[in-house]
Amino acid sequence: MSFGEVIFVLIAVVTMAGALTTVLSASVIYAMVGLVVTMFGIAGIYVYLHAPFLAMMQILIYVGAITILIAFAFMLAGPFYNKPKEWTTGGKFITAFLVSFFSFFMFFGFVQGGPWGEGKAGTFAISTKDIGRALFDRYALPFEMISLLIVVAIIGATMLALFSRGEK
Repeated sequence: MSFGEVIFVLIAVVTMAGALTTVLSASVIYAMVGLVVTMFGIAGIYVYLHAPFLAMMQILIYVGAITILIAFAFMLAGPFYNKPKEWTTGGKFITAFLVSFFSFFMFFGFVQGGPWGEGKAGTFAISTKDIGRALFDRYALPFEMISLLIVVAIIGATMLALFSRGEK
């Protein structure tokens, strides 16, 4: 096994550990930390696949913005004293396992049946500079509309939290 394969396996194991922590954790804070580890692992896989722009967008958008929004939602929602009783029966756990198992094999069949070929590093027809120019030249309005949507969501969450406490 080469050094690159060892690094890939290490990144994949860290990503899977974060995903399992996210799904199996009883605490929402630990689940969020597992989500951050998972997103960093996915960014590491993008770096391994020679896609630095996707890796940076993964870190900026998902690890940065989305995780912070989830943390704000947890803080604004208040303490979670009551544990959810969703996984109290074995039938729900078995159903979730079967759906996950079926989904995995459907995805595996799709990947195995696809017309994938060996790619070479650095053979992309578009560079990171071209993507940046497109975002700020041709797609500036949708880019700004997304940021406006995030600001409106934060203001809405803050207003809902204030109204639920009886403050105006």
